[in-house]
Amino acid sequence: MNLTGALNSATSGLSTTQSLSRVAADNVANASTPGYVRRRAELVTSGPGQGGARVSEIRREVDDTLAKLARLENGKMARHQAVTEGLKSYTVFLGQPGDGISPADKFSDFQNSLTTLVNMPSSTGAQTGAVLAAEQVAKSVRSAATTLGTTRNEVDMEIRYEVADLNQALYTLRDLNQQQRNFQAGSLESAQLDERIDGLLDQISGTIDMRVTVSSAGSISLYTIGGAALMEGDLIQDVSYNPSDGTLMAGAQDITPFKDNVRGLQHGSLVGLSELKRDVIPRFSSQLDEYARGLIESFQNADASLAPGQPGLFTDNGMAFDPANTEGIASRIALNDSISLSGGAEVWRIRDGLGAAAPGNASDPAQISAFIDGLNTPVGADPATGIPAFVTVSDFAAEFVTAQATARARAESSFDAAASAAELVMAARRNSEGVSIDDEMQQLLLIEQSYAANARVLSAVSEMIDTLIAAV
Repeated sequence: MNLTGALNSATSGLSTTQSLSRVAADNVANASTPGYVRRRAELVTSGPGQGGARVSEIRREVDDTLAKLARLENGKMARHQAVTEGLKSYTVFLGQPGDGISPADKFSDFQNSLTTLVNMPSSTGAQTGAVLAAEQVAKSVRSAATTLGTTRNEVDMEIRYEVADLNQALYTLRDLNQQQRNFQAGSLESAQLDERIDGLLDQISGTIDMRVTVSSAGSISLYTIGGAALMEGDLIQDVSYNPSDGTLMAGAQDITPFKDNVRGLQHGSLVGLSELKRDVIPRFSSQLDEYARGLIESFQNADASLAPGQPGLFTDNGMAFDPANTEGIASRIALNDSISLSGGAEVWRIRDGLGAAAPGNASDPAQISAFIDGLNTPVGADPATGIPAFVTVSDFAAEFVTAQATARARAESSFDAAASAAELVMAARRNSEGVSIDDEMQQLLLIEQSYAANARVLSAVSEMIDTLIAAV
């Protein structure tokens, strides 16, 4: 090899070690950075007469199979997490049978007060106790309906936020797609851009399920698993949300989960929120409404003192029960003002009937017994509630409270299972794609040796040239 060839080889070697050290330093610096993928510099032999080796590309050590599986499991976990968190505050407020605060316990106290009153019909204290317990029953139902309504509003707001964030991510992804065209494939800048793109895809996978395709030019397109387009090249299909019916659209395509004949979403937080919006919360609301209906109707039917159209012990915001107006009745149930302690406070009416013109026989428990018997009437709940039609007014509160607590427990169990599966896959992905500090330190030692060798060649060539010049 002549001096020029040696000089070229050494110079090329120094340039290569500079690139290798930069890649290794980036790996070490980002070893703990979430989502960072280990990079490797690929070396090739330089062309004839150029000498040495050069870096042909900076490659990210991506495991496409694990990345795809991790995003899928992340979407499943996010779906169940959204349901669990959506139910948490409501079910904590609702309580459970036996805790002393749930609607089931308030009804049990009321039922016990009626049992006491039927044995002591003349006792003003027993009458007042029954009225107080009845007010607590109505209050517990209204409060549960209000809290569930707050949960519904929070879910609506969260869906809006998720949709806005998703659209922002899609537009950012499009911009990165466009920037990618400005960088040479295999360059460090291209690898850094790919890092950001993968981070965005991981983020999107927690919101919706997706399928990624890459064109021959390296341009990314994004679809739901059902095949609905979200981004094709530079074209974005904006995701929109209709709060009135919970419909989700991607452009003109309906992607609403659990909807017949629709290529709907299957995984992601939007699916969990949609499940709350379209299924869980409406079912819980129907259960509350059916319970309120059962209370109002059973006491109204059992009260022999009432004239047609006259409200009973429990009312629909002061009015008699109207079969055509049951939606939202749980938020309107109230004690009859003529007996309520905050109203007329004629507590004797719980013994003689709400329509009685005057107090009757103080020792006659007939009307109280009729009220108690009415509690054993089946509610005939709507099948959509999931509560059997034969469940009586007496058992309905415990039945729906248990059903709603079970729904939360089931959601938590599903979330725990999905989180475990997601963590296993993500751990495997980190092990496959992550940085090993020991490996990078060994690589830096080799780079240091290579740098020293190339520097020594340059020094030797310099000495030879100086010798030749001196000899001339």
